[in-house]
Amino acid sequence: MNMRTKNLMRIVVMVSLAALLVLSGCSGNRNDGANGGGESADNNGDGGGGQNQGDSGTKDSGGSGGKKYGGTLKLAMNSPSANLGNVVQSRTVQEVLMAAPALETLGRYDPQGNIVPWLAESWDPDPNALTITYHLRTGVKFHDGTDFNADAVKWNLEQMISAGRSEFVDIDAVEVVDDKTVRIRLKHWNSSMVESIANFLWIISPAAYEKNGKDWAAKNPVGTGPFVIDSFEQDVVIKYKKFDGYWQEGKPYLDAIEWHMIADPLIAAASFRNKDIDGYLGVPADTAKELAGVGNLVKLQSGLGAVGLGWITDSGDPNSPFADARVRKALGHAINVEELVSALSGDFSIVTNQWGVSTVWSYNPQVQGTPYDPEKAKQLLAEAGYGNGLKTTLTAVQNNEQWATATQGYLKAVGIDAEIQIVDDAKFREMTGNKGSWDGIMQYNFRGDADVALYMPRNFGVNGPLYAPNVAKPDDVQQLLEEVKRAPDQETKTKIAHELQRLVFEEYALAKPLFISTSPAVLHHEVKDTGINETYMTMYRPEDAWLDR
Repeated sequence: MNMRTKNLMRIVVMVSLAALLVLSGCSGNRNDGANGGGESADNNGDGGGGQNQGDSGTKDSGGSGGKKYGGTLKLAMNSPSANLGNVVQSRTVQEVLMAAPALETLGRYDPQGNIVPWLAESWDPDPNALTITYHLRTGVKFHDGTDFNADAVKWNLEQMISAGRSEFVDIDAVEVVDDKTVRIRLKHWNSSMVESIANFLWIISPAAYEKNGKDWAAKNPVGTGPFVIDSFEQDVVIKYKKFDGYWQEGKPYLDAIEWHMIADPLIAAASFRNKDIDGYLGVPADTAKELAGVGNLVKLQSGLGAVGLGWITDSGDPNSPFADARVRKALGHAINVEELVSALSGDFSIVTNQWGVSTVWSYNPQVQGTPYDPEKAKQLLAEAGYGNGLKTTLTAVQNNEQWATATQGYLKAVGIDAEIQIVDDAKFREMTGNKGSWDGIMQYNFRGDADVALYMPRNFGVNGPLYAPNVAKPDDVQQLLEEVKRAPDQETKTKIAHELQRLVFEEYALAKPLFISTSPAVLHHEVKDTGINETYMTMYRPEDAWLDR
């Protein structure tokens, strides 16, 4: 590396660090769990926050190992949520977390990352018969008093199928065997269907939805969970109250849960210090370090279920410079990922060069991706006919300006002149959806999950709903995306997944992953058994939380 490039890199890091101190930090469904969102919070309630630490409604439970009943748990996040109960349209981790007090799934992840029974007591996959049979829990009621049963599961699944959700396209039919048994028939064997159902089928009351419609349902999640929606004030606060008919005897412990939307991390941090809120989720990295001394710091140790951040290009446009794999590889080689992540996120991110993290079965340890090598980047650009450089656009979401600025510096050092374009979340969704488009380089959000058969087709498959319309579709990638879904056993699935990682992130360089967030949260010491899963991000268990005050 010549002296000019070294100096540029130092400048990049210095600028990035300065930006970190004055900007709001990383964006939540985009990197570390913090989003732009509502600008104020109602901090005047009783029981769970503010200066009302001595909740008179709190009493010892007696038979629960010293756990206490009562109180209101007040949590803050800087991401607004427009959709809680219309689960067909749910897209972000934040929406899932904020709906979790009310909605549950047939299965969920345990702290070790295994899928275990929840609303279903068990299930029987049969690859030969192309069926999965679910045996449902008895005695479960929806918040509206209607029964959770096989008809309700069938209705929820058919909503997903009718909406064309890619996770469920392999379902041929849903059969009610009896009141507590549902059989799913598949068009082809799909090795990821159990995980798809556990992740995306958040069960809502068919009766409530059909009576009130999808717009009402978006703000009124009627499920089987431990809490019932109490009020929904867009971009300000979502309030839940205890569901007395919850199927787990003795739970929940809390009287209520509130989600406060606080867009400014400085205001959120001050609210936490003042105990106006009990917990702050999706904390920017610098703020998390600061608040760790005030309360308990929780991190997603595995990275599973959280969102990663990277860059993806319009490689599917034959007129784009990035239609040439050499240019895409040059982009990757230009970025010093370790230096960038260390400067902007530090201990709160897990660096990766492919889908997922190094501890999962689908991660290929042989894949090098496009490691930092600016001279190699320049060489590849010259070979592709861009020896004098090229101009492009680099698009990022609000609150990710520092990542864009730092990346811009790295690219400029090798001859890629990228003009930064910042868009709001709604515009980002429009651009990256199945009917959207963009030019140049786009912010890339991806899940830190092991199962590439479930998630990778969403971005790189022919009918993928996110990013896919703008991305090149090499035939061998498409073939393996189908084969990994049909894999008859885990050994075969792992082998195919490893080859996919090599093709997508090394051979074709279709995207440049940077890191998986650990989605830090801080909670006051009075918050016990928080229910925040440190192994899998979206599996929030609020029925277990209680307040020691």
